[in-house]
Amino acid sequence: MVYRSLHAVVAFAWVLLVGSPVALPQDAGAKPDAKSQSGAIVSALEKIQKEFAKHSEKEKEMQDKYSAIESRLKKTEEELRNINVQGMQQQLAAMQASIQAMQVNAGLRTLASGTPGNPGGNPNTGNGSNNNVVRDFAQMQLMQNRFLQNLDATLRANDLRQLDANAQATVRRRIETIQASVQLQQEWLNWQNETSQFYGRYWPWSDPESRYSRAELEAALGVLEKGHDNDISAKLAASNLLARSGMHAQALTLIEEILAQPTHLQGVATMEKAKILALLDKDKESKRALQDAIKLDKGNPYLRWIRAEIALQQNQDAVAETEWRYLTTIKSMEKEARRSLVMVHANRSKKSPGEGTKAIKEAKTAMELESVPDWYSHFIMATAYGAGRKWDAANESIDQAIAMADEEQKERCEKLKQDWEGLKQ
Repeated sequence: MVYRSLHAVVAFAWVLLVGSPVALPQDAGAKPDAKSQSGAIVSALEKIQKEFAKHSEKEKEMQDKYSAIESRLKKTEEELRNINVQGMQQQLAAMQASIQAMQVNAGLRTLASGTPGNPGGNPNTGNGSNNNVVRDFAQMQLMQNRFLQNLDATLRANDLRQLDANAQATVRRRIETIQASVQLQQEWLNWQNETSQFYGRYWPWSDPESRYSRAELEAALGVLEKGHDNDISAKLAASNLLARSGMHAQALTLIEEILAQPTHLQGVATMEKAKILALLDKDKESKRALQDAIKLDKGNPYLRWIRAEIALQQNQDAVAETEWRYLTTIKSMEKEARRSLVMVHANRSKKSPGEGTKAIKEAKTAMELESVPDWYSHFIMATAYGAGRKWDAANESIDQAIAMADEEQKERCEKLKQDWEGLKQ
């Protein structure tokens, strides 16, 4: 994989970015609380990777099932030709055609070839490639019901009692094999849908709020580099982390690798490409990629998040606010979206102090969504209070953040306090 061993050079990138000495996580000399933050990231990512590995094993199991069913279909078809009941043969042939219409052959031959699945996008969106899986699954249900009705009609029209015992057994084997084909197609669609959920699980650990320290970035990349080669979601998360660490060229290379094969994440990956190109000051290419991404999957919430990041990077606060405001309606992203809105309002408050009130409102709502507030929770609260010129509350919040932060995060807190001096004047 492109990002193999790249976490080892994230340290160098951080020298360029922040000009501070670099140490690997185990040598950072950070407080236990800071180490525990990296540990939580590692544990979460490893858990997801283990579950993806188990998920991938199911694909091999379905491939084996397909091979067995394909053999049984050929065998029972030959056996059926020896039964001299024309009506029964025609009805079963019609049902076989119905199965082909359900894309059993197309879908299961994808399995047989060992090609990774191409499931739909995030379930929270009504747009994009996820519609394909939902539509196919609905079609499957309708056609399966029709299949069962046809089967019942066939058995009524061709009473099996007119056949001898061997012929009855042959017909039943044929029917059972067709039923197994339908069940396997449904299992395949379920598996595809499960695959589409993995990016949503990686997303919170891919540093969407740009809050990770260099130690946390290194720790996360150290886990992701060991991932399954077919884990496109993990690759996309790694690309985001590489971009966060300033390794834009490596991030772009990894994105191109993802885009080289059709997957359910085409739209999100294309928008991520637009972001990286913007970071590389390739504005025309970035704009083209952004437009392509919107055409692919404009309603995908992860795509919209990245769109907001690009807008903020390009000083388009209104666009960023629109995107993050929408994302507050999605429960799994609400807290992060509200905290991002705090930063938008805080930035505006430098010229329009009234924006500080909006920042405080968003920060309080985000804090209410926290189960266990950490340094960043208090940092956001401090940012909001500072934007609202409520200095006592701001100082109290930033002190809480500093008490929970590692050395690098403390530097960020101190930088915020310095920014306040300009607002106080």
